[in-house]
Amino acid sequence: MHTLPRKHILVIGLAALVFVLIGAIVGLLVVSSGSGGSSSARNLTLQPNDLPPEFVLVDEKLYSREELMAELPAESQIAEAGVQEAAYVSYELQGDVPMVIDVFVYLYRDEDAAEAAHTYLRESEPDRLLRNHLVRRFNQGEEPYRMTLSGGSVEGMGDDAFSMTGEMEPNAESSLPVHAYIIRSGAARAEVFVAGLSMLIEDPQTVARNQYLRLERPEAVVAP
Repeated sequence: MHTLPRKHILVIGLAALVFVLIGAIVGLLVVSSGSGGSSSARNLTLQPNDLPPEFVLVDEKLYSREELMAELPAESQIAEAGVQEAAYVSYELQGDVPMVIDVFVYLYRDEDAAEAAHTYLRESEPDRLLRNHLVRRFNQGEEPYRMTLSGGSVEGMGDDAFSMTGEMEPNAESSLPVHAYIIRSGAARAEVFVAGLSMLIEDPQTVARNQYLRLERPEAVVAP
């Protein structure tokens, strides 16, 4: 039986080692790219340094496409067919006059899919979006004592940005000013909800504009 020269054995061993290293590198790239995709929506969402330091991040969640589609009503699923993932964050200002900021950011497979979802939301009773969120967020699913809302276009946040403003009375003894903004940039769109008032943020639209900049050019965001 013939044996391979030591030189050939060394070459074969080195080649095997190279293949193992290549496989390990490819595996790491696949894992890292997968984890990066799951957090990309979060990277486009309003960050703590986009707000005054008195605001505290109290909740955040990432949603996969499957989780999002499972929560959507049947009439919305066609318009949202291109959604890939989403992120939710909630900030609160503690004190005698609390202020709450909730943000949802949705990523789509392309710009056309994002525009289709944005257009559907804007044209299909956007006040329902604000009402449903407020009832779920502040009234534990119960209809409030009274709620008044009005809407219109918004300047400086894209051509098709839309806002809803009004007042919610959870009961006969209290009231809460509320604002919602629906904005889009490229293949992403965002919903921004602001409830309450604070001298730290005199105009709630500043929060929505920072979220819009976060979608467009994160480096351009300046905290109010």
